[in-house]
Amino acid sequence: MQDIASFLQYLKNQKRYSNHTLTAYSDDLIQFYTFCKDLTTDSYDFLKINHNIIRMWVAYLMENNFSARSVKRKISSLKSFYKYLQKEGKISYNPASRIISPKIEKKLPAFVSAESMDNLLTNIEFGEDFKGKRNRLVIDLLYQTGIRLSELINLKSANVDIHTMQIKVVGKRNKERIIPITPNLFESIQDYLSEKSNLNHPEENYLFVTEKGNRVYPKLIYRIVNNYLRLITTIEKKSPHVLRHTFATQMLNAGAELNAIKEILGHSNLSATEIYTHNTFKKLKSIYKQAHPRA
Repeated sequence: MQDIASFLQYLKNQKRYSNHTLTAYSDDLIQFYTFCKDLTTDSYDFLKINHNIIRMWVAYLMENNFSARSVKRKISSLKSFYKYLQKEGKISYNPASRIISPKIEKKLPAFVSAESMDNLLTNIEFGEDFKGKRNRLVIDLLYQTGIRLSELINLKSANVDIHTMQIKVVGKRNKERIIPITPNLFESIQDYLSEKSNLNHPEENYLFVTEKGNRVYPKLIYRIVNNYLRLITTIEKKSPHVLRHTFATQMLNAGAELNAIKEILGHSNLSATEIYTHNTFKKLKSIYKQAHPRA
């Protein structure tokens, strides 16, 4: 157990891991220690464990209905722990290095159909006051640009370029990107800004504010999106991120290049964008089954 304690101190002081992460590592390693101790009457020595014992532990976890994601994390914790012991010169090789983690099945991102979104933005009443115009613009901007929740909240009025019809978004790691907007979306922004100017001392820097003029916050945007999406869809998740998924999926369905969508979404690599091709492939299969006489 002393080795676990020194490893956790290393993660805290050298790696600067969060308390949440440290707790996860601690739980995983103590669970493994307990498993090993039950194999023998003696106090088990981490330094004498081989890969066969680790494989037995992985099999035990799988047999006891631990999810593949959970097992993968526990293996990762063990690999890091033994890598640390190897670095400290306490062992000559990492017995966990030969352990293969279970594959995690990727969940396809949920999205709303184009017909449902068109129905929402065309036929659902939002109201003509400040609140109604803001809420409609929140939905429309998320849907038409695919920006993240944090990007929407931090979007500033100055980031809307009226001459080039585009917005500048500050994404993860403060990376900036330019996203074009449609004329109808631009008109909605102008209409909303006109209503916003009637508020008492609104935070002018930020595009989206509350009725009291303060910058909007995550729970408010979640509530707005959820309240309107439940009018048009039965999907389980009705969050701002669903509109990001919807944007990407519908762009692909319309024939947009994957690299172009990657740039608009602000993904650092193409693999993060490729997951949306699974949804478009499902649609392609559906069309094939309906259209081909031998399907």
